[in-house]
Amino acid sequence: MSVTLPADFGADDYAAALTASNTQARPLSLHLRLPLRHDVDARGDGKGMDPFEVDLARLDREMVLVRRCLAPERRLEALHWGSGLPPSLTLSQMSGLVDRLASRFPFEPGRPRDFTVELDPHATDLLTLRHLEALGFNRLKLIMRLPAAGRLDALPRLQSRVEPLLDETVRMGWHSLNLVLIVAPTIPPREAVAALAALLPMSPPRLSLRPEPAWQEGESTLPTALLARVDERLAEAGYRALGHGSYARRGAALEDALAQARRERARDRLGLGTGAISRLPDAVACNATSPRDYAAALNDGRLATASGRWRNARPPGPGLT
Repeated sequence: MSVTLPADFGADDYAAALTASNTQARPLSLHLRLPLRHDVDARGDGKGMDPFEVDLARLDREMVLVRRCLAPERRLEALHWGSGLPPSLTLSQMSGLVDRLASRFPFEPGRPRDFTVELDPHATDLLTLRHLEALGFNRLKLIMRLPAAGRLDALPRLQSRVEPLLDETVRMGWHSLNLVLIVAPTIPPREAVAALAALLPMSPPRLSLRPEPAWQEGESTLPTALLARVDERLAEAGYRALGHGSYARRGAALEDALAQARRERARDRLGLGTGAISRLPDAVACNATSPRDYAAALNDGRLATASGRWRNARPPGPGLT
């Protein structure tokens, strides 16, 4: 889901918050919202180019603007590639994106890394998973719709896609696999719990429920009655609630989830892409959700901040000029 923030917080405010964050110099956590949902206006300067190359060029502009505000010694400890991989994305393009990120935000050596990628199990194969592992990714989120109780006949086909990916992450030593279930607003709580129970034999290390139509990690507006039923059912199956509709299987998966959450709280979150959210010690900022507005800001040489709020008193110092 999108996060509603005041619209009087703009690019200069976000730049000031980025600059102020250098005082604490916390590790960085980069959250990408790709692809950028192209339309004709947003791609006006990239006619004839591959859509992903347009994304990459525009993303690089944003990285340059953000990097200017940060001290050069600050390093990246976490990476979250959200919104799934475009079906046409090649392995070389994946490598190109990670290379570009590493050139703008060097990775922190000798520290635990949390590199997460979101994938659609229907559009993912083992070769892609192995390539992502070679690029440094070590956490996987499989995004899928929670089937209605009347459509449980589709579960065997879904399980045939998910189980090989789950087994491969274990074989390769990935740190976690999170099955993220998108819940339609019309599904009754009883049906949602029944569908969820049918997926439990796969025993994923983590489970998350998110509302339609779109969502941001850590945000949930699922009905309280539904979450109460899910909490009860998953507790019976050996899971512990982590909040915001997220759960981890008790044991090593739970310990890992709690440790990852502690590390993430100690980092500054930088959001890149349309609708991406940044969380800094002094401020929260959200990029433009419209591809046209996002592109226009970057084409003008300014950050694509559309809204935000100060957590503390506004820090002194100049903004972006």
